[in-house]
Amino acid sequence: MFGKIKELKALGLNKAQAARNLGVDYKTVTKYWDITPSEYAELLKEAESRTKKIDKYKEQILEWIKEFRDMSSSQIYDWLKERYGKLDFKDRTLRLYVNKLRNEYNLPKVLEVRQYEEVPETPMGYQAQVDMGKYGF
Repeated sequence: MFGKIKELKALGLNKAQAARNLGVDYKTVTKYWDITPSEYAELLKEAESRTKKIDKYKEQILEWIKEFRDMSSSQIYDWLKERYGKLDFKDRTLRLYVNKLRNEYNLPKVLEVRQYEEVPETPMGYQAQVDMGKYGF
């Protein structure tokens, strides 16, 4: 991204044009617009050593993922909230973190294939379909 922004700047485009051309936010372009390659290298080095708020839950999350391979990020988020109360990160952040852990530890999500079969036809009035998620009068 840094190199592409620098190329567009050298071509004479302004920040807004560069952002549209790359399909990124204007703030991202502004961040890299005037920094030097050595400053960019420093930013990358700092980002590698940065700790994340979710890291303190890493072992617990890994344990759950290993035990329940089909577990979703939303379930993990709910379980963390139940255990630790208010969390200082959003569910989207957790989703990205869980995907990174699954790739890092080679723990792909195993999807259960649901078995379906045709229900035999019955006379009218003997069978009904109910949506348990709806209730009303």
